[in-house]
Amino acid sequence: MFKENVKTTEKFLEAYNKFIPIDIDKSYKIIENTFNFYEKDLNYNPNNPYPECLREAWYKALEEGKIDYSIYNDEYYFTDLWVCWSLFSKNYILSLTKPDAFAQNMSIYDYLSNINSILDLGCGIAYTTGALSQIFIDATIYGTNIINTKQYQFCEEMSKRYNFKLINDILHINHTIDFVFASEYFEHIESPIDHLKDIITRLQPRYFYIANSFNVTSIGHFRYYRYNYDKISCYDISNKFNSILGSYRYKKIRTNLHFDRPTLWEKQYK
Repeated sequence: MFKENVKTTEKFLEAYNKFIPIDIDKSYKIIENTFNFYEKDLNYNPNNPYPECLREAWYKALEEGKIDYSIYNDEYYFTDLWVCWSLFSKNYILSLTKPDAFAQNMSIYDYLSNINSILDLGCGIAYTTGALSQIFIDATIYGTNIINTKQYQFCEEMSKRYNFKLINDILHINHTIDFVFASEYFEHIESPIDHLKDIITRLQPRYFYIANSFNVTSIGHFRYYRYNYDKISCYDISNKFNSILGSYRYKKIRTNLHFDRPTLWEKQYK
């Protein structure tokens, strides 16, 4: 799979280096190794510190009762973001316009109606946000990210290039949102259900398009999540998360996507 991404990876590293100085050769090797890691390729080199060093540091801190958010500002954390875009998020975006993804001769984009505002939660390196701006050309689009991180600086440039609004908190949005995109996002929030409720209450989205992987061991994911003072296992939180969406009258819309991933939820008003 990495061979198919060599040219795009090279172009990305050149673009990123213009704003955040990096060792391009080192970055390239990390990305190639991270591809092999995610794909369980035999060429994966465990002696290369990334991504294992960040993952180990994250889970070690959790075992000590701490949350080490500093990993998000690691000099080479962006390499993991690029691989996640290349392997996962890019396909989730493409699924919106995939023919027959919703029904015969109908894409998910065709099904969605009157999308004038979009929120991309945890936009990473903002390739998802940029792609959304090219699909929904007339919509006001927001991407959220952690301010004062290196990738935030890169996202600022992306926001200028693709004409979307980069923010660090949904409090900066003062109107309702039609479509919320969340690719591998809620797993990074210790209290994801409380956060979900806040999004629903403040922004009243009409649609959610969500790809969660709570039970996957990865950088920034939790072993246990918090809700109503309870600790919920990463293996149990997904059902609770979905039930809360249902309690707010969101209906899971059946699609032709493999395993319904991402999952489309639509607000029911009757």
